[in-house]
Amino acid sequence: MTSDVLVSQETSSLSDILALGFEAVPFAALFYLPDDKLTLLWRNSAHAVMSGSVGADISGMGMFEAFPPSADAEGADAVNFIRNATNDIMRTGKPQEVGPARFDLLSDEGHYVEHHWQMHFAPIRKDGEIIAILQTARDVTEATLTARLAQSHRRAATSTAAVAYFSYDPETDLFLRHDAIDAMFGFAPDEAGLFAAPFFQRVHEDDIGAVYAEVERVLAAPHGDIASFDYRVCLPTGEERFVRIRGEIATDPVDRKPKLVGTFVDLTDIETARRDLQQAVHVREALVVEANHRIKNSLQIALSLLRLQANKLMVAGGPAADKAREALRAVESRVRAVADVHAAIQIDDDVAQIDLVTLFNRLVLSTRKSAELPDEAMVFTYQTERISLKSDTAIALSLMLNELLTNAIKYGAPNAQSPVTLDMDVSDDRALQITVANADRDTTKANLDIDSTGTGERLVQQFAMQIGAEISRTKDGTMVVARVTMPLGEQRG
Repeated sequence: MTSDVLVSQETSSLSDILALGFEAVPFAALFYLPDDKLTLLWRNSAHAVMSGSVGADISGMGMFEAFPPSADAEGADAVNFIRNATNDIMRTGKPQEVGPARFDLLSDEGHYVEHHWQMHFAPIRKDGEIIAILQTARDVTEATLTARLAQSHRRAATSTAAVAYFSYDPETDLFLRHDAIDAMFGFAPDEAGLFAAPFFQRVHEDDIGAVYAEVERVLAAPHGDIASFDYRVCLPTGEERFVRIRGEIATDPVDRKPKLVGTFVDLTDIETARRDLQQAVHVREALVVEANHRIKNSLQIALSLLRLQANKLMVAGGPAADKAREALRAVESRVRAVADVHAAIQIDDDVAQIDLVTLFNRLVLSTRKSAELPDEAMVFTYQTERISLKSDTAIALSLMLNELLTNAIKYGAPNAQSPVTLDMDVSDDRALQITVANADRDTTKANLDIDSTGTGERLVQQFAMQIGAEISRTKDGTMVVARVTMPLGEQRG
């Protein structure tokens, strides 16, 4: 910076001072008298540009007349630091350094704009007496505001996210840190000392190996590589805390040594909440499993009652009894289909899921058993891919297939040589395709005669609409085929 300026006997006029060469220097320079007004004598063009006063003649004006401070506290502080620096020079005769210090400037619109300066004040002497002051200044507004913004972010992060900053020297074990880190590890203020060893001692024994390994890895990695630590801290009280560290190796500008710098985050509250939620999910899953088990058992009891009533009607005989018994069997098959769904339900990824292969195997087995068919009279074929659906979709699909299989048995009279077949596949456009086929026993009719007013058919159409499925039926004199097509998309669990 500029030191004392000596003015000889021969260079006592203003023109002589200008000739000292300050016009050509790249920094802003200003001369003023150490009087009450701080009367301005001269400034170079760099000062005019920096202060936003190009073209203004300020010679002979007081400093705060030419550059009026704002009327708030910052303006008063700006006046004080310039006057104090001037007074200190007159008292000690030594140059003064001030800054970063705030002195706002007026904009063209008449509003004060925040500015910060690094200033140097040096005495100008003539015959050993101080006759003027040279002020040089550097605008450090951007650097100052950037640093303050970073500090604001750091304070905000510390207060809102339990973030604490640290610097660790792996060579000396010196551990400079925010006070909050000591609290995370259960240390009282100043209890742990300057080194990291006490902190390492409180890392969970199952996690400490990974911590040391990560430190070694990041030390050997290029600068800028991020170190990542997630581990448990065991407090003397027996409490466990969960800590996350993110950092990187950086060179300390003071001692030029590599340090691991970064942040600690206390995740205990988050981890505790996660564990509580996980436990709640497990409880809910257990309740769902238990509820489905009870529903299945209840439906089995209902099936037993229906079978008992059907047997009584069969003993009674007669047309009315036969009709009632047929209705009970239809109800029985539908209840059985729902029971099969609840028997196949499982919990997967926190959603009640049903695997279609498991479900259709159960459905074919129970339908075959109810109709007293041999195994070869009803066959289920499928691809190897596992297909899971949400339970509500699977229930509707199961009831649809129950009706189709029941009709296939009723009109196809299946046997080992001419079975009812159930096929499942997934098309290239990810649509579920299910086919129920049976032998065409009524070759006298070219078209299917489906009673759209029947309960079974109405159920099929209603459930198809509910799950977005399409149903088509064909009859060719040899086989009767019903095809169900349903896009998987959102239906999958």
